[in-house]
Amino acid sequence: MDAKEVAAAALMFVTIAIKLSSFEASCYFPQEFQGEFLMQSSVNVGNGVQYSTLNITENSIPIWGNCHRRIGNAFILMFNYSETSCIRCLHLKLRSPNVLQVFASSQETISKCFTNEESAEANCPSEASLSAGQTAEILLFKIKDNVGSYTSKKYCPIDGKYYLNYKGPTIKHRNECAGFNSTVDSCPSGSTLNFRLRSCTFESYDMKFDCLGDWKGSKGETYLVFTDSRHINDQKPKYRCALYRQDQISGKIEMALSRDSTCTTDLDNATSGYEIFVLAPKAEEPWPADVSFGMCTFPKWVHGDWEHVKVKGDTMIYKDHSSYKTYTIKCVGMLEDSDKYLIFSRTQCNEESYNCMKISNRSKNILEFQLGTNVSDNKDVYNLCSDENFEKRFLDNSRTNTIWFSGLDITPGTSPGMCPITGEYTGRIPDATDLCAKLWSDCRAPELMYYQVSHCESKEVYEEREYQCLGHWRESNFLYTYTQRRDVAAGTYECFVGSIITDQEIFIKRSW
Repeated sequence: MDAKEVAAAALMFVTIAIKLSSFEASCYFPQEFQGEFLMQSSVNVGNGVQYSTLNITENSIPIWGNCHRRIGNAFILMFNYSETSCIRCLHLKLRSPNVLQVFASSQETISKCFTNEESAEANCPSEASLSAGQTAEILLFKIKDNVGSYTSKKYCPIDGKYYLNYKGPTIKHRNECAGFNSTVDSCPSGSTLNFRLRSCTFESYDMKFDCLGDWKGSKGETYLVFTDSRHINDQKPKYRCALYRQDQISGKIEMALSRDSTCTTDLDNATSGYEIFVLAPKAEEPWPADVSFGMCTFPKWVHGDWEHVKVKGDTMIYKDHSSYKTYTIKCVGMLEDSDKYLIFSRTQCNEESYNCMKISNRSKNILEFQLGTNVSDNKDVYNLCSDENFEKRFLDNSRTNTIWFSGLDITPGTSPGMCPITGEYTGRIPDATDLCAKLWSDCRAPELMYYQVSHCESKEVYEEREYQCLGHWRESNFLYTYTQRRDVAAGTYECFVGSIITDQEIFIKRSW
């Protein structure tokens, strides 16, 4: 092998776990698509919903066929019988690690199939037909990933404390809670919305929505998928889909739910659905005097919307996706000739403390900040902002208090950040020598890089990934690159650390 091959053989940033089946497949599903899912199979009288189990392996969806060919996010699935073939085309869109949406050109093509590939391909749902709502769709809810681990809840895009009104379906009498005497909050976990329905036309009760994922819809609305605690008493389906929109000035939220476990049944928009909620934000608790009347503000270059972070003036809102806490952080003071800021933070559960924060501008689109390991009830600047209160950075996942964020709303077609590699690198996977890896960049789009795993002899492709480089920087002889995956769910970010040995040799590892 030449220098590039030797370097690529050391690529450790992707763990590939491929189990070859006894039959041949011509394409493979991304690991993020694989696992055990539940899908709605029938709706009973009332609100009862039955679910069936569906498995997606590395190269098959057993109820629909084996992966024959991939065309973007569309997959040609095929069953070969003794005298004929059963072929269909489905479009798969990963909405979150827990939610996979399946589209077909019509409901008929989900249950039936074609006998030739050309007809199946002609019936592949296009992005245009998806946007226009001209397809049949199925929601799959992942319960286990491709290695059998149970999935976890996700951060709810709605957080804070609200008063609410509720309106349910009118069957024999009005079914509502008026007067904004009901409440909802996301305490203690930002992955759960806690509803307390009061002053209703029915007996008061509490319920919880555990969030599984969200994605942008049309007309400024957002889809939200969650589990509904009311399913325990057979009152409602377990999995629910909602559309909501929030007024950016008042903070008011309008949200409507579908009747079953789809995003279509009796759900038109955020104000028209089977169940309707109106959330009005509660007034913010007053801040301590030294925080309210301080003169400190965060640097201008930090202001704006970032991944999980919003900054304006003296205020930063940070959603910690590991602890499921939302921090409202106020700038209290800046240390002279330093990148450290004394801060006061409050969680969505009103937990308050002083701390110190380091802020660094890593590139045009990359903000890094590090929180001190110890907090205090008072303004102990000396101890909070001492170097000893900040962990040193390591190359593994032990740096628990260091966070990178990328800028949001990058315009498609622009160059948010050139990738730090040029050319093509190839080699064998060290722990699976029959598999070959290839990493390359595109001279026409230097902000993109691609990764592919294939069988070294047959050249059959098992894994393909596409990354958009958001920015990179050097520190302590290492090169850090922050990226966004473009081939899976929106909002999937990965960071790489590595060294460019020569223009022919690189070492790169996924940091997380």
